[in-house]
Amino acid sequence: MTFSDDSCGFRFACADAKMSIGASTWASRLSQLGKASEEIPILTHSLSDIDYITNILDKRPIDIWILAHVSAEREARMMKAKLPRLGIALRREIGAKAVLVAPETVWISSSDFGKAGKLESAVVLEVPRGLDCLGFS
Repeated sequence: MTFSDDSCGFRFACADAKMSIGASTWASRLSQLGKASEEIPILTHSLSDIDYITNILDKRPIDIWILAHVSAEREARMMKAKLPRLGIALRREIGAKAVLVAPETVWISSSDFGKAGKLESAVVLEVPRGLDCLGFS
């Protein structure tokens, strides 16, 4: 099937994809976070286990932006106190669970960003260099 840009979304190329079920954690997925050179947006409904998240993000505490649901305000304030250079915004409309290590890698997960307390599945999409997985090429 060939997709095209339309009102439902935009098309992008993917060089490689992998799905994991209960076999990976956010810490292992983002173990190379310190080597990333682009801004990293994180979309999540909630922020579970602030110490766990802080340990992950402490590898590179700059140019990371978290967009979470307004119900995570308390946790967002705690994270901002621990990582003052972290960008955080809260919105009522957020339900997404994705980390974009832009522009080459996109993680989409069934669990919110942080420590999963249930069987989690995730998909990673690797986009060929020179293409922009966010659709801004």
